[in-house]
Amino acid sequence: MLRLLICLFMAFALLAIACSKNDSGNESLLYGTWIKGTQTGDTLWFLRKDGKNIMRSNQSFNPGLTSYKDEEYAFKNGKLSRVLAPVSSAFSHIDSFTWKQEGKEFEVLGYQLFLFMSSTLTKFTYTKVD
Repeated sequence: MLRLLICLFMAFALLAIACSKNDSGNESLLYGTWIKGTQTGDTLWFLRKDGKNIMRSNQSFNPGLTSYKDEEYAFKNGKLSRVLAPVSSAFSHIDSFTWKQEGKEFEVLGYQLFLFMSSTLTKFTYTKVD
């Protein structure tokens, strides 16, 4: 009986340790303000809102007409993905995301952030400012 209790205790302890790991990845590494320049649409914000990780961007490059969009994102194993709502509720990978300096600067193809872009070669480099 004592062995059974010890085995059960060990099983629960291992389960608790496994469940306490942050399975959501390392989204907080991106939290803050990221810029690629000084023009309209040059800023990305990564934040926590309503229990979700949110990437906020201005989906308009027109300074007179801003169009902010909040998208849920995930960052796991160095891979960035986002939910393309309302089209889908599944996460879509942003394959071009690469760190230039981890936690400080990253590069991404513009069309993967701004769906209205047609150029598949335009790369943006974002630098964290806070």
